[in-house]
Amino acid sequence: AVVSTQSTGIGFGKSDKYSSLDMYTHDLHTLTLKLFIEHLKLSKITLVVHDWGGPVGLSVVKEVPHLIDSLCILNTVLPCRDDTVLKHLVNMFHFLTWSAVIFVCQTHLPLGYLLGCNAKIDSKTRRGYTAPFPNYRYKAGVARWPQLVPMLPWSNKRIIEDMRSTKRFLRSWNKPVLMLFSDDGISGSGASKELFKSLFPHGEDIPIKGGGHLYQEFKGEELAEHLTRFLRKQDHHT
Repeated sequence: AVVSTQSTGIGFGKSDKYSSLDMYTHDLHTLTLKLFIEHLKLSKITLVVHDWGGPVGLSVVKEVPHLIDSLCILNTVLPCRDDTVLKHLVNMFHFLTWSAVIFVCQTHLPLGYLLGCNAKIDSKTRRGYTAPFPNYRYKAGVARWPQLVPMLPWSNKRIIEDMRSTKRFLRSWNKPVLMLFSDDGISGSGASKELFKSLFPHGEDIPIKGGGHLYQEFKGEELAEHLTRFLRKQDHHT
């Protein structure tokens, strides 16, 4: 069975939304995902994480490793690597630019315009993405998320420590891993991919040609084929 949480998390999609930026925290999202898994009594999970789902979902892995059988990692990050500050900033340049725009606009950010920067997204799809945010009061979660990503060693100390703890835990992960990164992602995917390859040397790495960061929209069939094959392989081994 496929079980999906609400989009990126609380404050997105059709979920109820806090109107205050301060309500959105890393702990809120990780605890929500953990309680979601426990409430539904899920087990033998193949956890699929994309975008913000990486920092949240992979953090939860170390809390309930006995419930998770395998990982699928798609165009995401595990922020605050052990790089020099300069190298880290270079790797995350696109994300820093995006974060700066959101920092200036706050809840008045023009989501439709920003999504339109990906020329492959047509106007109908763009309207679908922006529909859950009819006015600025609904955009607090979107505006808050980039602030929860620790970009520098001295920022968001609690989140940094959680990310480092997660990374230390994942180094000992010996269960199956599938990595699907597009070759034209926008959020430091190249550097992030190398990090995940170092964490999971036993993992399967399949590059996705084109499609951008939201390649689910444009490479959906290819993505489904890779995931289905990966899952069938796990069934065969069990």
